[in-house]
Amino acid sequence: MKKQTILLLVFLFAITMKAQVKKSNFSAIDLSQFSKEEAQITTNTNLVLVGEYLYYKISVLNNGKLSAISKIGYVELVDARNKTILKHTLNLKNSVASNRIFIPTEIKTGHYKLLGYTNWTKNNTKKSYYTKDIYVINAFSNSIQKIHNIDKIVKIVKTETIKTDELNSNISVASAQQTYSNRALVKINVNTNKIFKNGNYSLSINKLDSIAIDNTSETKFASSKASNTLYIPEMRGQLIAGKISNLTDTLDIKNKNIALSITGKNYVFKIAETNTSGLFFFNLKDKIDSNIATFQVIEDNNEDFKISILENTNNNFEALSFNTLDIDSNLKYSIEQRNIKNQVQNAYYQNKKDSILYQDYAQEFYKTKEKVYLLDDYTRFKTVRETFIEIINEAGIRKDGDNYRIIVYDRYDEKKSQAIRNIDPLVVVDGMIVQNNNDLVNYNSEKIKSISIVVGQYLYGSKLYQGVINVSTFTKDFKTSLSGDFILETTLNLPEDETIYYQPEYINPLDNKHIPDYRRQLLWLPNVKLTETNNTFKTYTSDDKGTYKITLEGYSKNGEHTISTGYFTVK
Repeated sequence: MKKQTILLLVFLFAITMKAQVKKSNFSAIDLSQFSKEEAQITTNTNLVLVGEYLYYKISVLNNGKLSAISKIGYVELVDARNKTILKHTLNLKNSVASNRIFIPTEIKTGHYKLLGYTNWTKNNTKKSYYTKDIYVINAFSNSIQKIHNIDKIVKIVKTETIKTDELNSNISVASAQQTYSNRALVKINVNTNKIFKNGNYSLSINKLDSIAIDNTSETKFASSKASNTLYIPEMRGQLIAGKISNLTDTLDIKNKNIALSITGKNYVFKIAETNTSGLFFFNLKDKIDSNIATFQVIEDNNEDFKISILENTNNNFEALSFNTLDIDSNLKYSIEQRNIKNQVQNAYYQNKKDSILYQDYAQEFYKTKEKVYLLDDYTRFKTVRETFIEIINEAGIRKDGDNYRIIVYDRYDEKKSQAIRNIDPLVVVDGMIVQNNNDLVNYNSEKIKSISIVVGQYLYGSKLYQGVINVSTFTKDFKTSLSGDFILETTLNLPEDETIYYQPEYINPLDNKHIPDYRRQLLWLPNVKLTETNNTFKTYTSDDKGTYKITLEGYSKNGEHTISTGYFTVK
């Protein structure tokens, strides 16, 4: 596995250097020697009403075990027209990720597909996408999703909800009691053997209704059509790809420097170099607090180039098949009651919000000692030029006609050649590279919080700078005055934040009695680690009486899949 991963990294490096992402350009390489990935999706249910949440977990496997290749996964909700209703980009941690989808009222009653994949699985023509059937009921509308090329009719019928625990020789789950009152403490016991310890599992407790899906036969995978495109694996984080072209048809587009700026309190600044085809790549592996990105060609003749971002939308879902939904009229009352409880639950959303898991942000792009000037520690000057003259010792501003040039002194080596001394510094404001120094010199100095200086030659990518000037503002509103085809501002589809799901705690059944609690999903733990052979998990029941299903599902550390279920009743 480790050897294959290293081989794949070398192969990926060759792709990005040669900028060829067509299989035909690698005809001499046997792509079958690289491990194939496949995705798996676990959900809390496959039947939802609008106004409810669908919880899911995606796991990425390689030869039956959790994969070490991809660091980014994708989940899409697709309708019968093969149109994407929603798409989540996810950071894979130890090859798994989880999130939830709120089903909005605009969605029609019908059959949908939840798809899971990575960039690398799209090269697996037999198992390109993992598919999960999702059935939606919209109690607010009579509109039904229209199905073309109907395979069959899926019936949603009335059924009994009495269930018994399903035993599993590897892992068993069971409630400490079979019956609970509302807002009571629930203890779930999970027992496992040594083989299934330390795997990766999800634990769900979801209410069962008198609603059942009849005569279903789910297809687990969808294949993509044969293609000459080679999808590059995202092995270090989210891969942003772009391309430059020249506007004169006479210029070389290789070895050109491209800057990526994502401004903000915790900004991102990177420089990449184009390859022979003008392609460039950026890996985003750190937490980012903004999705507005600016790409710039940073060359003396930048106005001769046009920059564009390659969209990751080459998905082909034509192989998917959908069925017409037939809902039993006897379910009218059950659906109405469930819908009412959903509305009450959503009305108190502010009291029951989930939390975003805090993550560390990336540090400064330079990894060297800097001199930091916090301007509030000094006498404030009206202009940036005066600020540099009176406060900043390591840098200065020179005027050349109507333009300004910012320089960083190098007092530690007076023997440097004039060519070195004429090199410009790297100037960055809140993560935005400054190619026109007038933008910074004419900026309101009162808005500047700090100025950091790095002295000496600084190599970033393939470009050499005479020092670094990093400016941080209070308002984070710095904008470049430059415009043209060589600069592009766009919105990135960044990975979803990791969520800590809301769980009430009723020490006393009368706690928060004025706030109704109609949770159907009592517990959703997407990353359960069974560190012992006997494990206990806790939650609380809601005011919604009925039968609840406990489901533990996942993979052992050896890649063996298991699922175990149990039931209890709230009266």
